[in-house]
Amino acid sequence: MINVGIISYAHPHALRYGKTFASNPKAKLYAISGDGANTDVAIAEAQKMKAKFYSNYESLLKDEKVDAVYIAIETYRHKEIAIRAAEEGKHILLEKPIALTLEDADEIIRAVKKAGVKLMVPFNLRFTVPLKKAKAMIDSGEIGNLEYIYAISEYVKPPIFLEGLDMSWFLDKNKSGGGGFMDTAPHGIDSLLWLINDEPKSIYANIGPKIFGFPVDDIGTAVLEFKNGVVAVLNAGWANPKGYSYGLEIKYYLLGKEGFLDIRTAYPDFTVYQDKAEKIYWERADVSGIVNSFLNSIIEDKDPPITGEMAKKNLKIILAAYESSKTGKIIKL
Repeated sequence: MINVGIISYAHPHALRYGKTFASNPKAKLYAISGDGANTDVAIAEAQKMKAKFYSNYESLLKDEKVDAVYIAIETYRHKEIAIRAAEEGKHILLEKPIALTLEDADEIIRAVKKAGVKLMVPFNLRFTVPLKKAKAMIDSGEIGNLEYIYAISEYVKPPIFLEGLDMSWFLDKNKSGGGGFMDTAPHGIDSLLWLINDEPKSIYANIGPKIFGFPVDDIGTAVLEFKNGVVAVLNAGWANPKGYSYGLEIKYYLLGKEGFLDIRTAYPDFTVYQDKAEKIYWERADVSGIVNSFLNSIIEDKDPPITGEMAKKNLKIILAAYESSKTGKIIKL
């Protein structure tokens, strides 16, 4: 039984991960800290889950019964807290992106290696059932050589629209690193690297505040050319308005020389029609898959499927996309 602590409910994903850790037979949701935004939510979740509550992460990390932590605080504090967690010997599941800069990512990776603890960053899409099936078909050659991918890796409602949560930090570039593209594209980038099993050699992107008038970007498009010749177009961001029935939308079109895969949704859902239409997701295999993989890496003393080095590579591509959008030029990787 692995005792898990959650550091902060600043990121809305903490709500889902808290429930998933609490229901996993390999883990116990042991403690929660109230750092960052949404301290009131952290307190309420600790009471509901019967977890110890700490007002700050230092107190949680000093608790010798805590084996591992899920860090869901504002991105600009990732380096600070991940390094301290490593120094205290805690295994780390760190929300994406890994950090604001590549230098900060390097410091986190060095601290983790020095401490001999596990570090995983949760990129969801490779854990969804349709994309796992697509990966198996590509790898077995069922659709021939992969040539082209068009992906809406995530269209979501802006976090600022979430009721009962303070998500204002997402609109502060100094805290979040960027807007809708920074928030959602890391999942898509990871999925492309995983599906194509290669690295991009160039990227061209257009990212900006195109819909809602936020002080940060809300959506972006990137074109990536991979070394093996595959071309991928990635759309990601906060594209869904308040009244849209989907809170989260994912689509993939994968073209091979001998076949075409059309993935209309990554999650099983149904629609509820009352005062308005609402899509309900009845299974999220991705989150349980991430939690299981993280726990198994600790139990079996092996690398998690998404390492710190992979997360740094992901961030490098995201930052190159922003540079391309800023300069209007193709960025060589």
